[in-house]
Amino acid sequence: MSSPLCSLLLALGLVLAGTLNPNDPNTCSFWESFTITTKESHSRPFSRPPSETCEKPWESPHTCSQPTVVYRTVYRQVVKTDHRKRLQCCPGFYESGGACFPRCAQECVHGRCVAPNQCQCVETWRGDDCSSACAPGVWGPQCDKPCSCGNSSSCDPKSGACSCPPGLQPPHCLQPCSPGRYGPACQYSCQCHGAPCDPQTGACFCPPERTGPRCVMGRAHQWGHRHRTTQAYMGL
Repeated sequence: MSSPLCSLLLALGLVLAGTLNPNDPNTCSFWESFTITTKESHSRPFSRPPSETCEKPWESPHTCSQPTVVYRTVYRQVVKTDHRKRLQCCPGFYESGGACFPRCAQECVHGRCVAPNQCQCVETWRGDDCSSACAPGVWGPQCDKPCSCGNSSSCDPKSGACSCPPGLQPPHCLQPCSPGRYGPACQYSCQCHGAPCDPQTGACFCPPERTGPRCVMGRAHQWGHRHRTTQAYMGL
């Protein structure tokens, strides 16, 4: 049987069984504790009386047979705690028919939920819940208020709030991110150890004396490391 067909049958079986597919990127795992009752065997000592009776133990006690200790296997019930891996939908997703789907707090009126609390609107509809028919650049109940967003940024068709692209700061997307900030609405801090970063991507602009993705390594240190590596390779 071909591999694609096996995968298809496996996925179909998981859906019919109502269990989650561990290969689904929206499926998360967790450890669950549970108790089990088992029968456990162990040895217990017993005293076995002598087979012959001692008629006059007071006359010759050392000649009388003594009881012997024997061990027998007995059973007892034991409650043990164990752990097993279980699957559940990741936060922001819900289970339906053995699969995990994104959950949107509000209904996507003219669209569909494609990520947690994120609607994908059909053409000509806009807004967080795809309920506004305003064209780009205007907002309001009558779609008669122009967006006051610079750099060709869009605005929310209900509130008029600007959606600033990465590198521009709210509220009107007119100014670039302040030094040390980057990303959508300048919400992230640069991770460059004091060096500036690209306001859109966060890529570090290292000074001449430093290098690396976060400007941590000094160039002299990097040259020394390469020099030592070359010497070791050449056997010097």
